[in-house]
Amino acid sequence: MAKGGNPRHLELIRRINRSLILNMVKERQPVSRAQLARALNLSKTTVSSIVDELVRKKLLVEYGDCCPSGGAGRPSVMLGFNPRSAYCVGIDIASANLRLIITDLAGEVLFETKRPPSSRIGELIGIVEEAVRDCGLKIETVFGMGIGVPGIVTAEGSVVRAKFLGWSNFPLKRLMEEHFPFPVFVENGVNLAALGERWLGSGDQVDDMLFVRIGTGIGGAVISGGQLIHGAGGSAGEIGYFLESRDVELGNVNQPGQQGVLERKCSGAALAGHGRPTEELFAAYGQGDQEAARVVEPFIRDLSVAIANCVSLLGSAKAVIGGDVSEQMSPVIYRLREEVERLTPIRADVCLASLGGRAGALGAVFHAVTEVEQQDLRMQP
Repeated sequence: MAKGGNPRHLELIRRINRSLILNMVKERQPVSRAQLARALNLSKTTVSSIVDELVRKKLLVEYGDCCPSGGAGRPSVMLGFNPRSAYCVGIDIASANLRLIITDLAGEVLFETKRPPSSRIGELIGIVEEAVRDCGLKIETVFGMGIGVPGIVTAEGSVVRAKFLGWSNFPLKRLMEEHFPFPVFVENGVNLAALGERWLGSGDQVDDMLFVRIGTGIGGAVISGGQLIHGAGGSAGEIGYFLESRDVELGNVNQPGQQGVLERKCSGAALAGHGRPTEELFAAYGQGDQEAARVVEPFIRDLSVAIANCVSLLGSAKAVIGGDVSEQMSPVIYRLREEVERLTPIRADVCLASLGGRAGALGAVFHAVTEVEQQDLRMQP
């Protein structure tokens, strides 16, 4: 080994230290180089070298001098994080629309648009280019893009199947990266909505969270230890296939290619089948309407059982309910919370999502930011 150590190992250590310094500045700004060195147990030389690099890249800014407490010693140059040093694109492709958001590094939304969903790669590229122009940015200032799709996605960013888009083993990541100079990351849309809610919404950045999205169908996502759980073949979180023993006794079991048992009972389509708009149904239930109760109480029971079982298995600190149907669930959330508390001794905060239709696109931004940071820390072969 060379006297100075393995160059790749030394570079990895520098990348880790750079990430630690950047994260600490975000958390504690304004902060000095000396404070960073003490807090991270790094040498002043190491900290100064990395900070100078981050200042050159405009990720950090120098605020000016701050006198030490007590008035003794030289003033310190204070540092802060510059969220406008780069930008990220997040896209959520759903059956109702395509939502595109551009944010800075702090998640502040600078641009947002909704379009009809498109499966044509040329149209998707054009939408992104137009959005970047309309936002007044240069493409070179975009450091990454996340895309959410309604289907299972491979680790390589190919969409295994997205029925309404007509995609099957579609290499979305590769096709987009062939055109753009920045990395593109593709993920299941429900997973990204969960990340969005954890980052900027009702998830409150907890490390262990269950996310249930109720729209026309029903889907779920699991975050454990701050990481998405994908499961074998990317199938984790398929809460729509949950069933109970009474379902089995009645022969009501899951069949390939058909809606899952819970989805047939608790989805937006299932509720709409009772002949009243969902918003009206929930509002009437909140006012004590007995006819509405005959529909809503079984919905609460079945959904509570599914959530309670998930919480018991996963130890989730939060269970966040999102999707279009969740936006009308205010009159029933208290009953749902009561039932989950009754059904499991594992305490979890059951709450409604707060980001609405933005959750998936914001989660796509967070996913891209995280992946870029992780790629920077991985050693090259």
